[in-house]
Amino acid sequence: MEKSSQHFRAAHPLVFIASLLLAGLVFAKLFVQELILLSISEASYLLILSLIFLQFIISRSSIRPLINSTTIAASTHARIIEGIAIYLILFSWGILLFFITSDKNTFQIPYPEKFIVFCRNAVIHKLNATINSTEANVFAQSLLLGVKTNANKELINAYRQLGIIHIIAISGMHLEIIFKNIIRITLWLPRNKFFTLIELIMVLSCVWTYTLMAFASPSILRAAVFFSIYYIGKFLGASSYTLNVVAGGILILLLFDIKNLENIGLQLSYAAIMGIHLLVPLFNKMIPMDNPIFIFLWNNVCISIAAQLTTLPILLYYFHQLASLVLISNFIMVPISTLLLYALALLVISPNIMGLPNLEGQIIEKYIIGMNKAISYSDALPINRPLNISFGLDQVVLYYLAVLLMFAWLYTKKAKWLVYILGVFCIYSMLKLFSLA
Repeated sequence: MEKSSQHFRAAHPLVFIASLLLAGLVFAKLFVQELILLSISEASYLLILSLIFLQFIISRSSIRPLINSTTIAASTHARIIEGIAIYLILFSWGILLFFITSDKNTFQIPYPEKFIVFCRNAVIHKLNATINSTEANVFAQSLLLGVKTNANKELINAYRQLGIIHIIAISGMHLEIIFKNIIRITLWLPRNKFFTLIELIMVLSCVWTYTLMAFASPSILRAAVFFSIYYIGKFLGASSYTLNVVAGGILILLLFDIKNLENIGLQLSYAAIMGIHLLVPLFNKMIPMDNPIFIFLWNNVCISIAAQLTTLPILLYYFHQLASLVLISNFIMVPISTLLLYALALLVISPNIMGLPNLEGQIIEKYIIGMNKAISYSDALPINRPLNISFGLDQVVLYYLAVLLMFAWLYTKKAKWLVYILGVFCIYSMLKLFSLA
């Protein structure tokens, strides 16, 4: 871990900024939402923002001489005041963002609609020409483009009951395939600034074209923002801290639409990303392996466990139940569905030579039908019954605090964090005991 909070803020500036803005947004949502009913003009908003910005400048200019003072006490005191001023400014901006974006989106970006519709229709035509089975064709369109008009409701419910509904939702897994393969294609380009810019344009063009082809659903939109921030930062030579990328993605989505703050999909998505980023490297170190097959399997297990650990309280808070086979089904079905995505991508780009697309379509058709039969069979198993568990807001907070302390213990290997976990649970149990009394 970083040596101090200053080191952390220096390495993760977007995390620091996003946390304070989100705190302001949540505060406005919980405590001052009724103020939205007041008639406040946009000019008033701009005036308030200008005053806050002016206050920020004045505070820094008045404090700076004290910071540079030779007196240690005066310098320390000034730095504390400066830190508090920055915290308050960002917190206030979070409240103002809530007001400004409560009625309408802050930004609206036009896009080439005719080109996107042409590309989408071309892909649908290719699937219709090569996959004859209605069941497999509808599933392929749903998996590749998010077209769920004629989707089998019972099959979708089976995926949901097994806890793998995210497999048939267009998400970062789709964009990762595009991203990796474009990088492979551009490896032959010279490594200079001009060709790196060409590579950046190719990556962003393909990522956002596909995002719009898939109707810019919330799940793939989050992933597109994530990839864009990451690759633009890489092009500019910025440090690629995943936490910064996640925080930046949240900020951009909230700036476009404040209602994303209440979106369950966004909460689950970023909770899973945080869990995978923070916990998977630690889990992998627990059991060192040399065999590539075992490494792949263990990594898959670690990803499933990490994602479930960080999304569990959100699921129990909103839905009050958990799929009993969620870990097993994710461990088996995620690699299988990833292979299917690669096959569909290959089918779409395959030229019509010697009937190659038709052969690929027949193989994919049988693959989809077999996979869905396995899903339906698993859903009918007696063991696959949802576990009815309900979490309150206090339990969600307690759970995440325990996970954070567990991460600190695994990261530092210091037993004091286990003592803190025990202390937190003891305090919570005592509060519950006295509340019942």
